[in-house]
Amino acid sequence: MLLCIANWSAVEAAVIELFPAGAGGSCTEQFETVANTLRPGDELVLHGGTYAQGCRRAITVIGTSVQPITIRAAAGEIPILTNSPSQNNLDIVGSSYLVIRGLHFQGGSQGIRFEGTNHHVTLEHLDVSDTENNAIALNSGNSDFMTIRRNHIHHTGVASGSTEGEGLYLGCHTGSCRVTNSLIEGNYIHHLRGSSSGGNDGIEVKAGSYGNVIRHNVIHDTTVGTQYPCILVYGGGAGVNTVESNVLWNCGEGIYAVSDAVIRNNVILSSSAGISSYPHAAVGQMKNLTIVHNTIVGQQDCLFLRWTAVTAVTLANNAVYCGSGLAVDGTGLSSAQVTARSNYVEGGMSGATVDGTRFIGGGTAAAAFVDAPNKDVWPRPGSVLIGKAAAGFAPPLDFNDRTRQSPQDVGAYETDGLASNPGWSIVPGFKPTGQSDVQPPAAPANLRIL
Repeated sequence: MLLCIANWSAVEAAVIELFPAGAGGSCTEQFETVANTLRPGDELVLHGGTYAQGCRRAITVIGTSVQPITIRAAAGEIPILTNSPSQNNLDIVGSSYLVIRGLHFQGGSQGIRFEGTNHHVTLEHLDVSDTENNAIALNSGNSDFMTIRRNHIHHTGVASGSTEGEGLYLGCHTGSCRVTNSLIEGNYIHHLRGSSSGGNDGIEVKAGSYGNVIRHNVIHDTTVGTQYPCILVYGGGAGVNTVESNVLWNCGEGIYAVSDAVIRNNVILSSSAGISSYPHAAVGQMKNLTIVHNTIVGQQDCLFLRWTAVTAVTLANNAVYCGSGLAVDGTGLSSAQVTARSNYVEGGMSGATVDGTRFIGGGTAAAAFVDAPNKDVWPRPGSVLIGKAAAGFAPPLDFNDRTRQSPQDVGAYETDGLASNPGWSIVPGFKPTGQSDVQPPAAPANLRIL
């Protein structure tokens, strides 16, 4: 393995380049050794090829807010990190102000696991796949101000025995460790497999974790083996989690929110249930739920709500179309703690009625949307959804990050007089966002080879 170093300053930072030594799978891999020597401002650049490890691969990397440390792929190259099924592909232990970009993690028990206390770590433009169990887990210690964006996470839970295959596992099941104030954005997560009660959720935010924003993710097929939600947020922390502008299909449940969450501008298609909210043993009280401006089409149950003992929940301006199932399957919806307005529905009603105020007849999906069977749920011209949202509940932006105009439309999109969707068409792959993708910079030219 060649090791190249460019010193930008004798006391400040260096660029270190690694080349793979082959797929020997030894326990003395140079990537791990070098990563553990990085200092604030350093860059570790991995060139294409396979970096194999047969034992535990663990790094502790501590940068600063002014001089973060970057581990990245060389421009235009694909470094692939592998490990045995008995070891995690990479353990990140007690790290901060670290950016990992452009690497592929293939195999291992878990793809990437954070241990101890971590903060200000960014994972971006990674590919994590073929893990025995889950892909990325932050479930050993508290993690704060983490960023997980534009990663391709897929084909998890490949172990032949009992396995769970969550895409992102955030926090500890008992709430003993928490993920807080973090951004989960623009990831493409699909084909997750589970064969145990551990599940194969796309993104799971455990009890006590709070202040997290989960947006612009594309998640589908969390139904390989077991069927679990594409997004699950427990709540019970010191603040709310926000789940917005995601698109989800072929899920066990699209979104399952127990408590302390804002659920808005999501598109949920063809799953066992659209949005579910019911008690969970890990959370003591159901409270502070806002479910507004979502478009839900083609589930068995669009809304599955058990709200007999809730505090401060809002359900408004959702487009709820489950013509062959139940639009609403609920209890407790008449409670004074439940504010419901202008939810347009197609399908059966259990625990609620079409009353013209809280729940309004939405006609058919064929009349409401351009082409719902092909994932085009833009409201067609003349749709009953256009301009019918109840005032005071709309977020400032819609699913496409376009400004909502008064009178606002019901559901995830704001048409603003347009007959067709000016934004991204829903297809498998990454959802484009307003932020441009981060590309690895070109390698420096002034290297000396050691």
